[in-house]
Amino acid sequence: MSATTFASLAALALVVGALIPLQAATNASMSRALGSVAFASLAVFAVGFAFVSTWLVLTRAQVPALSAWRAAPAYGYLGGIIVGSYVLAITFLAPRLGVGNAICFIVTGQILAAVAIDHFGLFGSMVQVLSWQRAAGVLLMIAGLFLAKRA
Repeated sequence: MSATTFASLAALALVVGALIPLQAATNASMSRALGSVAFASLAVFAVGFAFVSTWLVLTRAQVPALSAWRAAPAYGYLGGIIVGSYVLAITFLAPRLGVGNAICFIVTGQILAAVAIDHFGLFGSMVQVLSWQRAAGVLLMIAGLFLAKRA
């Protein structure tokens, strides 16, 4: 991968990452307005469904064959449950812990899970063995999250 491609992908990841606390704050606001974590989450998914549907129409994406849907690994469909759990949890946690604290704990969980997925090559992921240098880097990232949370 070229340095330019890597930099572009890294920039996209930073922008999308910056949207996560924004989502937490807007979900919490919606939850307060509706008086319901579940209905606020449902509204998020309805808007998300409309957004992705519009994207598919605008990009003229070809619908995968039924055989492709059947051939997809069963664990691939867990993504819906996972994202649903995340949206419900962040909508519940953000107004109770604060957006920063909620995201800090979520990012810590993400780092730990990501390292395990990489180390074992789970779900077809590229293997990146957990060396002592990588473990030290992960510990420093987690320490940084907690220091930022306390500041």
